[in-house]
Amino acid sequence: MSRAKEIFERTFSDRNTARKSSVQNESDDDSSKEEEKIRKHKREKKRKRVQKPKPRGGRKEVSAFQIRTIPPMERVTSTKYPEILTTDSEFTSAEPQNELVLAKSRFFDKKSTSRVEYDHVKPCDYPFLRHMLQRKPEKQFDMHQCNDRERLRANQQAISRNYEESRLRPPIGSERECPMGCDCEGLKITNAKDKAFILVEFLLPTEQKHYEDTGDLPSETRLCLMCKRKEIARAWCNVRADNMGVKRDIILPDYRNLINVEGEYSLSDCIVTSRYVWEGILDPIVLHKRSAYRLIEKNGIPYYEQWRMKYPQKNSEHFFEAPLHQSSRTV
Repeated sequence: MSRAKEIFERTFSDRNTARKSSVQNESDDDSSKEEEKIRKHKREKKRKRVQKPKPRGGRKEVSAFQIRTIPPMERVTSTKYPEILTTDSEFTSAEPQNELVLAKSRFFDKKSTSRVEYDHVKPCDYPFLRHMLQRKPEKQFDMHQCNDRERLRANQQAISRNYEESRLRPPIGSERECPMGCDCEGLKITNAKDKAFILVEFLLPTEQKHYEDTGDLPSETRLCLMCKRKEIARAWCNVRADNMGVKRDIILPDYRNLINVEGEYSLSDCIVTSRYVWEGILDPIVLHKRSAYRLIEKNGIPYYEQWRMKYPQKNSEHFFEAPLHQSSRTV
């Protein structure tokens, strides 16, 4: 009996020992995997820590820049800051200023001469002159019912086409050239190329007759015909662009052309004023177009021919029978 009991106890203990060892082996495998996972995580963490730049040690430097929100105040007195009445004391030099002396001498020489030069309008004076010239359009104005036409027309001279074409040449003898000089429209005719020239000043028929009789020219040099046409067209365009009119006692041109008359100009080549706004143009004036001229030669003298300004037909309409509204043209 005791022998059987001993064998049973030994068998039972061996069975328990085998089971415990298997369980222990399984737990050892799991722990080794867990430890390997922990070691791998630590290595990755250490690798990231090494790659990340280390912060600078120590405290940050404090900027020495000081911000002043209020500027220093100082009292201005006449003794410390005297009033500037002249710049001679500020811009004086021991060497003579030749440019200044030359400019002064030319200025006084110009003032001492009896001849008055033609000076173009300064840009700073243009707004004032435009204000003096223009006015708001009159609501009840009608050109056909204007009673001042004859009085205003008395201040204009009628000029024929032949007379105007005789002035499209350079000056001869004692005649003077256009005061615009290098800006003269005669130099801007493209088809003339290098043969372009400055035109002679444009005298009205009465002034031309006085010059031929006495040899005296007007004290003020006149513009040439092309420049005169250009200035009239520019003033007319400015008035129309500003949506304004011109004062009733002002006329832009001092002459008028003959329109729709045999041998003269056609209405299609002219500037025509509006019927219901006084624009400073009483009768049609030829519109300046650079492409309308070409260079020719007469008796060895160069001329500009108005070859693109057609002659009127015999049955063409008169000016006052033209349409009421005339579209503006570009210069």
